[in-house]
Amino acid sequence: MSKVLIFNGSPRKKGNTVVLINEFTKALTESDVEFEIFNLNEMNIKPCQHCNWCVNNNALSCVQKDDMNDLYPKLLEAEKIVLASPVFWFNISAQLKLFIDRLYALQGEKEYAFTKKKFAYILVYGANDPESSGVFNAIGSLKDMIKYMNNEIVGTVHGTAHKIGDAAKNLKLLEEVYELGKKFVS
Repeated sequence: MSKVLIFNGSPRKKGNTVVLINEFTKALTESDVEFEIFNLNEMNIKPCQHCNWCVNNNALSCVQKDDMNDLYPKLLEAEKIVLASPVFWFNISAQLKLFIDRLYALQGEKEYAFTKKKFAYILVYGANDPESSGVFNAIGSLKDMIKYMNNEIVGTVHGTAHKIGDAAKNLKLLEEVYELGKKFVS
């Protein structure tokens, strides 16, 4: 099995998203599954310019010189990918959206080259109820992307954790994300 790639869309190094990612990776470690975490906020990823260089050249890479070109081969090789994000302004974080926009480069000559992957989502928000948090907008955006690319969603965990440290106190949420990790590697 190839290693699991985890993309952290949070700008906080010790925020609630990281707490949930760490709980998720406990299940991977217990199953001896290799994983790699990418903190998108710390990476040099430029916005897609929609110049179509990638599509016109069937490049599976981008003309822009930034960290995405190091990620493309890993993404194509990976079987399983986790997208984790806080919900900011009723959707995924700008860091995760920027990364997702750059997946455009993986179009391929006749069909999307970035297919048949298994995805899981970890989302955390500050509102007390999911209806007012925007998490359903985030889930909808991610589902549409996965459907478009012909990939599979293995599972989604989302929950409330407003202040830094709240995720570590939300035992139900921690259990759910740990169980998602176990399900993801089975």
